[in-house]
Amino acid sequence: MIEWVDSAQPQSCWKFLEDVGTPSSIRCVSVGWLVSDDKENKSVAPNMGGVNDPDSMQVSGVITIPVRSIVKITRLREPALAR
Repeated sequence: MIEWVDSAQPQSCWKFLEDVGTPSSIRCVSVGWLVSDDKENKSVAPNMGGVNDPDSMQVSGVITIPVRSIVKITRLREPALAR
């Protein structure tokens, strides 16, 4: 599980500067298998298929998170897979 900070969605309309308020970022959480890990990015896949055959394993929904945006990483116990 990776907790990370992302930018807020851009505001779509014109506003007077005094009406913008205090900007804030968005706290996010992504859960999945760590499929790529280097000094700049970590990629997590929440979905995995073909788990009974290592030669045909597939992943989907992969998200890549910049390391500089990561607040916390929690290692979760992998569930036992039915064989």
